[in-house]
Amino acid sequence: MGLVRRVVNLQSVEQKLLLLALLFVAGGSIAANLFGWDVQWQIPLIYAVLYVLLSVTIEIRDQQAPTASTHYRTSDEFFLSFARLVRTAERHIYTSYVRNTPPQSFQSPAAQQYFRTAVDWTRRNPGASFHRIIGVPAQEPGQSAMRQWLREHYEEMRGIANYHARIVITNSGVDAVNMAIIDDSAVLLLLTADGSFMSGHSLETAEAVNSFRDYYRSWWASAEPLESYARRTDLIAPIP
Repeated sequence: MGLVRRVVNLQSVEQKLLLLALLFVAGGSIAANLFGWDVQWQIPLIYAVLYVLLSVTIEIRDQQAPTASTHYRTSDEFFLSFARLVRTAERHIYTSYVRNTPPQSFQSPAAQQYFRTAVDWTRRNPGASFHRIIGVPAQEPGQSAMRQWLREHYEEMRGIANYHARIVITNSGVDAVNMAIIDDSAVLLLLTADGSFMSGHSLETAEAVNSFRDYYRSWWASAEPLESYARRTDLIAPIP
């Protein structure tokens, strides 16, 4: 006959023994009330029961998987979450803004708060880095408006050493899927069309962060530095 080894789950045995202790304490309490017994002997068992209750609570909490993704129903929900994550960033933020309309097309206070938060974070964290890929339409409609905003943006951010922007020329009438990667913690995706919010999502898994970061770096490598684009296209009028 073969020897069968049984693996004993100590946590399960512990919980069963303490459940019996709980029943014993409950029964003893009833008897103590009926016959006037001293209940001090039950105190160690009461502490043991409290321990098992805490143990079970912790086990239930640990078994609950964190939410790996979030769907934002409105642009305000998306931008408020975006701003919150930006404020918690410690090392780097990668973003893209590849649309046919400039940021002013988002008129809500939540969107405006996000753009202010991004600028403030970059200024307050000189040891970190903020990267942004900006799309400029190759033709009208959209080109003039985007270049006008880009001119103002260039002046605002010039001289901030930890802000890095690159330009891609777009030929499509459809907005790109824009993204933001916050440290190693989250990826946010924004879908828009015709200047209007469609949907927003966040992914909070290491696999998603790594995949989108690799994609972003490839996109970044093919884009033109903002300073080079500004000189090449006379975005900023030369000083006479």
